Amino acid sequence: MNGLAPTIGGPHPGHGIRVRLDNPWGARALAAADFTCPCGHAEDAVGHAEAEQLVIRAQRHRRDTCPIPEVREQARRQYAALHRSLTKNRRN
Repeated sequence: MNGLAPTIGGPHPGHGIRVRLDNPWGARALAAADFTCPCGHAEDAVGHAEAEQLVIRAQRHRRDTCPIPEVREQARRQYAALHRSLTKNRRN
């Protein structure tokens, strides 16, 4: 990682996705995100669009390409739950 990343967790944060949005209503707002996987894959991004794309890439990596079967299975379960919640019928 070589960009401006969030500072959550100190110098050795755990695995996962961290997104930091400073002043979301300001014209010069800063967005930063970083992702680390137990398999060693790590990325970071600065900027609103770049942070959004990083979150998408991170979830796809965990679900499809991570070499650790437990991580892939957990990501598939999370994706299935998200898909069910987005497609279920809503009562008015």
